[in-house]
Amino acid sequence: MKKLMTLCLGILCYSGLSAQRVIKIEPQESADTLTYVTRNAVLTILKEDVDFYLKTLDSVLKERKFQHTAYRNIQFNPLKPEEVRTHYNLVSKFWNTSRGNQLNYNVDRFSLFWSEDDGILLPYLDEMLPDLLEYGRVKVTEKGKLPVANYQVFYEDIEGQTFRVFKLANGKIIWRESEYFLEHFAGKR
Repeated sequence: MKKLMTLCLGILCYSGLSAQRVIKIEPQESADTLTYVTRNAVLTILKEDVDFYLKTLDSVLKERKFQHTAYRNIQFNPLKPEEVRTHYNLVSKFWNTSRGNQLNYNVDRFSLFWSEDDGILLPYLDEMLPDLLEYGRVKVTEKGKLPVANYQVFYEDIEGQTFRVFKLANGKIIWRESEYFLEHFAGKR
């Protein structure tokens, strides 16, 4: 019986450890960045990554005929293809005219989806941020401290969908995908 319990405990520990990974951050050589402040961390994102994402998205949207399903972010769900095209064109115009400016974003700051200021870029940053975090392309600094050398990614299953949760070594959440990609208040049909 002890052997069976030990085996079960070992399997449980292994499965718990395999549901997380440590992400090492790639060094950033460019000073051309934008900042994104979350509850517990300051994220520094290379503008070249944003530029690459928007160029790639342009091709994807054309291929998918500007369907909102090209995005995971729930803010795009109610949009018709023409509205997706209009929003993307506004973002492209904003990005091309203000790429050289200092851009700062904060999750505590309210921003309208259709605003024509820097807030229009926010849903796109929310869309690309989990992938950048997973590949270690974002400099992460815990608020009030020095930049971290690494952080962890955990996976949570919500209604059959897997979402990533990025955490600092002390357990504080950097970013939780389900907050942006899951409609929490939608009634089941």
